[in-house]
Amino acid sequence: MVEFFTNPLIVKEMRERFRSKRTVWILALYLFVMGTILLGFIYITQLNEPYNILMPGENYRVFLLMAVIQFGMICFIAPALSAGAISGERERQTLNILLATQLSPVKIIVSKLLTSLAFIFLLIVASLPLYSFVFLYGGVSPAQLFILVLFFAITILFFGSLGLFCSTWTKRTGVSTIISYGLAFFFVAGTGVILFFLVSLLQEVNRPEYTVDYVWNMPAVQLLAGLNPVITMFDILGRPIEPAFEFFITPWLYYAIVYTVLSAVLIACSCYMLQPVRRPLRLGLGRRRS
Repeated sequence: MVEFFTNPLIVKEMRERFRSKRTVWILALYLFVMGTILLGFIYITQLNEPYNILMPGENYRVFLLMAVIQFGMICFIAPALSAGAISGERERQTLNILLATQLSPVKIIVSKLLTSLAFIFLLIVASLPLYSFVFLYGGVSPAQLFILVLFFAITILFFGSLGLFCSTWTKRTGVSTIISYGLAFFFVAGTGVILFFLVSLLQEVNRPEYTVDYVWNMPAVQLLAGLNPVITMFDILGRPIEPAFEFFITPWLYYAIVYTVLSAVLIACSCYMLQPVRRPLRLGLGRRRS
């Protein structure tokens, strides 16, 4: 573990990302904007409802607003951070030099992924003190906040792995970024569109047992709904998207398992494509060498 985190690629990338003035200004600007939105929302709500804002549990909308803003930031930033990790090395003509070092393709891919997503993880961790305003009035449990942060971490890991895969697959950073955003949009919005289209299609079937509750509790619908990050996030926030339905498993746990496996598959594919010499898959149909 010590050898891995002291490899020159991670040291170089971390120094370039975190020792620049731009990183400090971006972090300060992000916290300023988040704090301004939070305090402004509380102030406006207090003007409209002067007696409800200070009651315990009535400021849940603040927690919901902050979670939605951070999720939107993750969807917008995470794919772009890793979309140029490998393709940028190709464009600078430094990828061959990097492959000639003693770093294996696995270490190169994982190092690029960690250094690409370290900054967005820093933004999430730095914004956690802002949630103290929510805990000040109650209504949100620490376990709920922990599950939300875990949900953000898994989403960041998946979108980062997706961008890194596209960066390894394509040769241009622009093309890689477009494909990354397209695939991320599919997982965020496309799965929801397919879900509601499937529900509407099943409701059109002329069967008396196909009621709304029956359709939403079908296994295929539940599996597809659990893949949608928006539906999972609102379930964590305690505001399930209507009509409410019961999962056969805890939604965030199902989401965590599926997207962790998908991230591992994308990372493995990126490592395979980065190898200078790829070994062909043998099916055992050819002649054996003596």
